Amino acid sequence: MLKKITMTIVGILLVYGSVAFAIKAGIGVLPVDAAIATVADVIGIKVGTFSMIFHGSFFVGQILIEKKDFRKMELLQIVYVTLGGSVLNFFLYTVLSGVSFSAYPIRLIVSVVAFIVSAFGCTLVLETHLMRTPMEGCIQLIAERIGTTMGKLRQKIDIVLVLISVVLTLMFGTEWTLREGTIIAALIFGPAMDFWKRTVFKG
Repeated sequence: MLKKITMTIVGILLVYGSVAFAIKAGIGVLPVDAAIATVADVIGIKVGTFSMIFHGSFFVGQILIEKKDFRKMELLQIVYVTLGGSVLNFFLYTVLSGVSFSAYPIRLIVSVVAFIVSAFGCTLVLETHLMRTPMEGCIQLIAERIGTTMGKLRQKIDIVLVLISVVLTLMFGTEWTLREGTIIAALIFGPAMDFWKRTVFKG
């Protein structure tokens, strides 16, 4: 159990730390991170703080859906939500506050490495089988109840998140978080997770 908890914490640090680097690189992030960063900018709070609110809502959603069937072990998702948001704020506003990736090739490299590291961290969390992740766990529960697959429902949610990011950016003139990096992330994130699972976590 201690090993699983340690792996989960390390995974959270890698996921949210790498998200901070991807945001700082400024060439686009995954749809969910883009929506979080855009909304946070619009309402004037830190990205990690809104991340806690966003993912926390999915955690609450799981409780509302499962009610008495909700496993007590899933309460560890509170750690995922609060630690993840805190790590994101720490890296984005403290560690990287004075850092500027001005040259485009450097920004591109930072983004790609960040996506690969994030995929590793995400795989690390999932492979412990200790708990669900808030967003994916809630989506899976909803998908089961409406008779669809998690993949199809997640795709629809990603489309909504993209639309939210685009509309808010056009309305409020915030920095674009959906760019070429979003396409790169979409192309390499899933395969990177498969690679880590096949090599590092096999067996």
